[in-house]
Amino acid sequence: MMDQVDSLLMEIKNDRTTGAVELAKKGVDAITLFITRFTGEPSFFFSELVRLSKMLINCQPSMAPFFHLANLLLLAAEGRQDIEVMKAATKEAIKRFVHHLQQSSEAISRIATGLIPEGGRVLTHSHSSTVLRTFIDAHRAGKRFEVVCTESRPNWEGLRLAEKLNESQIKVHVEIDSAAAYSMKDIQLVLVGADCLTPYGLVNKVGTYSLALSAREKGVNFYTLCGTEKLLAARMAKSFRILRKDPREVWPDPPKGIDVFNFYYDMTPLYLLTAIFTEEGMLRTNEVLRRFQSIRVSDYFPT
Repeated sequence: MMDQVDSLLMEIKNDRTTGAVELAKKGVDAITLFITRFTGEPSFFFSELVRLSKMLINCQPSMAPFFHLANLLLLAAEGRQDIEVMKAATKEAIKRFVHHLQQSSEAISRIATGLIPEGGRVLTHSHSSTVLRTFIDAHRAGKRFEVVCTESRPNWEGLRLAEKLNESQIKVHVEIDSAAAYSMKDIQLVLVGADCLTPYGLVNKVGTYSLALSAREKGVNFYTLCGTEKLLAARMAKSFRILRKDPREVWPDPPKGIDVFNFYYDMTPLYLLTAIFTEEGMLRTNEVLRRFQSIRVSDYFPT
């Protein structure tokens, strides 16, 4: 059983292109398999749950949904003595988590479609399933607008987003990442997703920080669409890391002595965000900071 769980976790760790929400569903599959097939003592179940929670976070330490899934499981199981009660409680926590993921994108889209300017040009970066849904829903509601997608190197997520927008009959342009700051003069709105939101800033595809600076300089509103499953309290964020990735993705065969720096995410300070849109509505910076403080964290959360 653990071999199958470890195999699923390895798939998550090696995934380079799937978004945080979709990848989190694989994490759910791995933990559900463990819970369903476990036989043993309650104390061992809980210690294994703590270990798996840490492994889950370490698979994708830049993606907040894994942190929330781990925290919800530990909160559900801690303090319980009966194994069947523990298993039932953790399964219920998973059920609520999955339901939240399914409903969050729909709710955010209902709110955010109003942001899309009629006849305007919107810039986005990387591939966010929530941003994609918002564009499609706005188009179906009769709005006519254009989307500018960055390539989003090194994995080209922006090209996949452009293909999906084109399939939905939405006018789309693609540009190289480094051109986005210059083309900001022709943009009415920047709309991006989020892999994580901490008290220190928005974590999203590398290049988001420079886009936010450019938008501020040009007076363009910069919004992030971010389900509350991506908000990390300060204590949870201690385990957060932005990792260096394989340099060969940037330069397959560099001359000896050249250090190639490749990473997928950067952090944008909260003050550069015009607002954050969650399934609960719009949050300004001071409001989201209060929200961080209200998040309950398990005493056993791995840090």
